[in-house]
Amino acid sequence: MLGYWNKSVYITYCGAFIAVGGLLLTFNTGNIDYSFIGMIIAAVCDMFDGKVARSIKNRTDKEKEFGVQIDSLADVICFITIPAITIYLCGLREVYQIILLALYVVCGIVRLGYFNVAMSDKDKAIKTYSGLPVPVSVPVFGLVWLIGKFVNFNPTIIYTVLVPVVGFLHISKIKIKKFTGNWFYITVTVVALIAIILTIFVL
Repeated sequence: MLGYWNKSVYITYCGAFIAVGGLLLTFNTGNIDYSFIGMIIAAVCDMFDGKVARSIKNRTDKEKEFGVQIDSLADVICFITIPAITIYLCGLREVYQIILLALYVVCGIVRLGYFNVAMSDKDKAIKTYSGLPVPVSVPVFGLVWLIGKFVNFNPTIIYTVLVPVVGFLHISKIKIKKFTGNWFYITVTVVALIAIILTIFVL
C-alpha cells in the first residue's frame, strides 16, 4: 500500500475517520451532537499523534515529512472544514454568515500552510505557537454547543461572533505557549470529559 505506516499516523487516521463519521451521522440523523463528538475525539487524537511520532526512533526523513503532511491534511478536515459545516448546520444560513464561515476556512488553511513552512525541525517539540492552533477551535465551538444544552439561548449569535474572531486568531502573530507536562494532561482530560458529556446526551 502507498504511504508510510507507523503508530503515529494510525492515531491521525483514527481521528479523521471519527470526525468524518460524526459529520455523516449528523447528516443522517439531524443530530449535531454526533459531529461535535467526532471533532472532539479527533482533537484528543491530535494531542497525541505528534508526541507519539517523536517517540519513534530511526524515522526516515520521508516518514517525518509524510507525518507532517498527513497531520495537516487531517487538520484541514477535522478542525477547519467540519467545524464550518457543523456551525452552518447550527443555523448560520444568512449570506454574511456563510461568508464568515468561508473566510474562517481560508484563515485555517493559511495558518496550517505557514506552520508547515515554519516548522524547521520535525523532531523537536514546539514550545510556543505563532497564532492559534486550529485544533483549539473545536473545544471553543464545542463548549458553546454544550452550554446550549443547559441554558436556553440561541447559539447562532455567539457563533457569528466567534467564527471571525477564531479565524483571525489563527493567522495572527500572537504567541501561545504550548501546554506541556501537567497542563497537557489536564487539557486532554477536560476535552475528553466534554466528549463524554456530549455522548451521554446523544445516547
